[in-house]
Amino acid sequence: MKIRKIIALVLALVMALGVLTACGTQNNTAPAPGNTNNGNNAPSKDEYGTVTIQNGERTVTFTKMPEKVLCCHLYAAENMVMLGLADKIVGKNIATNPAEKPLPELADYFKNIPEIKNTYETAVATGADLIIGQVSAFKDTSWGTYEQFANAKVNCLTITGTIVPDETVEDIYTDIRNLGKIFKVEAKAEEVIQKMKDQIAATNAKVKDVKDEDKPRVFVYDMFKEDQIYTTAAGLESNLIELAGGINTTRKMADSRWFMCSVEVLVTANPDIIIINDYGKQTVEEKINKIKSNPACADIPAVKNDRFLIIPLVEVMQDIRAANACQKMAEYFYPDLFKK
Repeated sequence: MKIRKIIALVLALVMALGVLTACGTQNNTAPAPGNTNNGNNAPSKDEYGTVTIQNGERTVTFTKMPEKVLCCHLYAAENMVMLGLADKIVGKNIATNPAEKPLPELADYFKNIPEIKNTYETAVATGADLIIGQVSAFKDTSWGTYEQFANAKVNCLTITGTIVPDETVEDIYTDIRNLGKIFKVEAKAEEVIQKMKDQIAATNAKVKDVKDEDKPRVFVYDMFKEDQIYTTAAGLESNLIELAGGINTTRKMADSRWFMCSVEVLVTANPDIIIINDYGKQTVEEKINKIKSNPACADIPAVKNDRFLIIPLVEVMQDIRAANACQKMAEYFYPDLFKK
């Protein structure tokens, strides 16, 4: 009888210990920040279903959640990280200039994301099952064509703003919403979108009562080539200028979104403010000196009053930074309206 009691007692202790161990293990499976789809939150292959995305003229179909994503640009990667999908990124483009840095609050997530040279061979070598990039990324001279990746059974998602005639912030919302659908994080996507909308609405509310005749005339100075200046006639940066209460002096001046113009066009535009996109081999100082050293530009208000707003190019591309860029522009255009 004593032996039976001892055995029963031992069995009871083993069962109790098993329950405690199971509870401890369960508490350790909570997904870490930036890994929203880890563990039990990720739908199984059978639960995923079919997700169809209309991507310009292309229809992209997903029958399972992508596991390895190559982001051809920093901004595509930032959108992924903001949605808690950092663990799915297997690579991004190699940064070509010091201004191309991730947002400070996202920097830690990028420490483990490899930078990949933009060739088809390196793209395929990552094992990616989804590639996200601008339309220019999907060429045989860049990462590879849609056809090449289709043959390799890799899905391609093109950034919406690069395949529409005149990009606006609405196209950024479309991209974030599409990622939400693909990775089953729709609620998080709407949260990110709403945060952007709120910031832009708050900025726009500060400047909405400014009369057209009082709005600053703005010229976007992207880069120069000999005596030509690269500027914008349409697209996101122009849209952000308008939301910030400014007027793009070269709006609709060309059929293409970006175009080369003469210095005479800048002189005729006579802007109050010149926005300089910071990127590439040309420094901000070189760009400013190019204008200031030209006698024809001496009487331009922006030059006379030294009104140059420096914007890292990555801030006016297709991601969450657009809201910050819009606010930065408005604060520079109307410092009195933003005094605390």
